[in-house]
Amino acid sequence: MKVKRDDRGRFVSNNGNGKLGPEERWHIREMMANAATSRAQVIQKLLDPRRNMDDECGYPSTANINDATYQELYDREAIATRVVEVMPEESWLVQPAVFEDEDSDTVTKFEDAWNNLGSMLREESWFEDTNEGNPILELMYRADVLSGIGHYGVILLGMNDGESLSQPVEPSPSRQLLYLRAFPEAMADITQYESDETNPRFGLPTSYNITFSDPRNEQCGVGVPQTTTPVHWSRVLHIADNPGSSDVFGVPRMRPVLNRLLDLRKFYSGSAEMYWRGAFPGISIETHPQLGGDVEIDADAIRDEMENYMNGLQRYLSLMGASAKSLAPQVVDPSNGIEKQVEAICIQLGIPKRIFIGSERGELSSSQDAKTWQNRVRSRQNKYITPRIIVPFVNRLIQLGVMPVPAQFKVVWPDMQEQSPEEQAIIAERRTNSMAKYVGGGVDSLIEPLNYLTRILGYDQDVAVEILEATFEHVKDEAEAEPVQEETFDIEDESGG
Repeated sequence: MKVKRDDRGRFVSNNGNGKLGPEERWHIREMMANAATSRAQVIQKLLDPRRNMDDECGYPSTANINDATYQELYDREAIATRVVEVMPEESWLVQPAVFEDEDSDTVTKFEDAWNNLGSMLREESWFEDTNEGNPILELMYRADVLSGIGHYGVILLGMNDGESLSQPVEPSPSRQLLYLRAFPEAMADITQYESDETNPRFGLPTSYNITFSDPRNEQCGVGVPQTTTPVHWSRVLHIADNPGSSDVFGVPRMRPVLNRLLDLRKFYSGSAEMYWRGAFPGISIETHPQLGGDVEIDADAIRDEMENYMNGLQRYLSLMGASAKSLAPQVVDPSNGIEKQVEAICIQLGIPKRIFIGSERGELSSSQDAKTWQNRVRSRQNKYITPRIIVPFVNRLIQLGVMPVPAQFKVVWPDMQEQSPEEQAIIAERRTNSMAKYVGGGVDSLIEPLNYLTRILGYDQDVAVEILEATFEHVKDEAEAEPVQEETFDIEDESGG
């Protein structure tokens, strides 16, 4: 036994000094993997000891799923890519404002540094980093996507300290940000964790091995790094979506719907193969019944004829003692099965189907779904992106001296419920028709105008009061501007004069 537990239950080396080396750490991971596999086998037997559903349906076991599995699906399967990208894409449709002073006319040193941060990257730039096209926020979006492929993602901070990436960054007022890179789990392996229980970073990564060039892409050229490079944690921003009880490892976005994604792969691949085979139906070679059952067939000659017919321009078959019959193709429409699998994915992810597939985004008939979805996206912006990506990123730059220390800074996301001009026109038309019926039908005797505007039409109290006041002033102005009509009367006396 290479490792043992001390009196506090911690793993220590059995070599005498108590420190864990690379071999002992590998041994611990091996034991943990074996324990997890044994538990999975026990659970499987408890669920149904008669069969293994994963084996029968062709699903990989949990022990055989790793970051490479998710990366392969993300790279090659359209629905898997959508599962990973839909939440970041919807969340980053708008970009947040990062500021210190709410007064838009006042630009603090912190705000000026944030606005000019993007121009510091790689080379000189004259682009103004507005919140509508900020390259820093764009890279955060990419990191948000990549972190959902596997268990985590990282943002590499390139500094001007002149030290190796494996060394910690020392804070300095002259520190500058040179570049930013985003990597998925498959290209950023964690090699060491903080083991000191008194350290605030206990259990968090202290070192990574980052691969700068994706080994799956054929890249060439002088100076392109092809090997992995050790990187200190102070140069890395660790991002984990859906972390649960862990601050290091999140749940890959494809994991809860992995079986459905694999089923979709069967549907798409199987339907294409079915069409390919059905579009060119099979041919049955049959001998004439008059020749009896014991008939010798020149298989080589028939094979040559079929080769010329199927792969050449020959449109006839010359057969002796046999005839060729076309087999009826069996083609089934897979759309219903695909739709059910997509619905199952949307149910698990909590995403309206029309939003997941990217259609009917602006339909008023789905306004309730759209409002619920917008609330969920806003919740993700405020509860995940802001505290787990933007705030740690800005705090790290402040700690290293790249940005000045503010009194405090805020992150505010713009409203996502802004309606399109078409939606505004339709709503305005409906409200106008409703008001016309309200006035013309004498409904004001049943419900007063203020309650009608607030309770029925949904206006805010202040807006409704402004409408009524403006209406009263308009009516008053019209009454004062209307000229007085003088009427004349002819009076006849009794004498007829």
